[in-house]
Amino acid sequence: MTGRLSVSHVALALLGVAIVIAVWQGTIAWYGLARIVLPTPFEVASTLAHLFASRSFWHDVLVSLREFLLGYAIGGVLGVLVGTILGERPTARMTVGPVIEALRFIVPFAWIPLTVLWFGTSLTGKVVLVAYAVFFVMVVTTARSIVTVDPTLTRVGTMLGMGPAGIALKVHLRAAAPGIASGAKAAAALGWIAVVAAEYIGASAGLGVMITNASMSLATATVIAGMIVIGIIGATVSWLVGRTTAAWLNY
Repeated sequence: MTGRLSVSHVALALLGVAIVIAVWQGTIAWYGLARIVLPTPFEVASTLAHLFASRSFWHDVLVSLREFLLGYAIGGVLGVLVGTILGERPTARMTVGPVIEALRFIVPFAWIPLTVLWFGTSLTGKVVLVAYAVFFVMVVTTARSIVTVDPTLTRVGTMLGMGPAGIALKVHLRAAAPGIASGAKAAAALGWIAVVAAEYIGASAGLGVMITNASMSLATATVIAGMIVIGIIGATVSWLVGRTTAAWLNY
């Protein structure tokens, strides 16, 4: 049963891809679009094969992934830490909460000009942007998940002789784990978008730089191939975070 279900999922996914390719090819034929406007699926596939054989392409992929992973780790850890403090301490929540609420609505892309000014095209600027994007998602998710923990669990922890730190770590964080895990997956998606967007403006390497250079050279097939790679990596990262958090929840 499980095997048939898995095959069914793969078949449906392939069907979806086939529909997209058919619409893509049909649009080119119907409007008679030039290659520079919209290359054919075959041309893009050939470009992808060429990219996969290029060392510079894999260098760009690794640069983007390194920026993402560093920023995601920093933003995630700090976000959970600050979110736990805000969730546990009403005074801290009332003091810092309004600042967090205001800053989290300033999208990471608005900071790109300043990060370029402050850090140039170095690794630091992209890591800061990713950490910024991830931090606020994790802060809000963690704080809200802790605040909504059943008060009965807190009373049980107190009856067992746990102090505030023990209740926070052993009771509240464990009860809030599903919400935090959901936030981690959402933060991963936003962080990956942030790092690629940052590379469009201020970077010397990465997938965003590759696409920018290709667009300036009117290499539309390379631009679309790069977009496909970004989507595939993003979906893979989201899946890995989902699997990791699921394993953590079941531990």
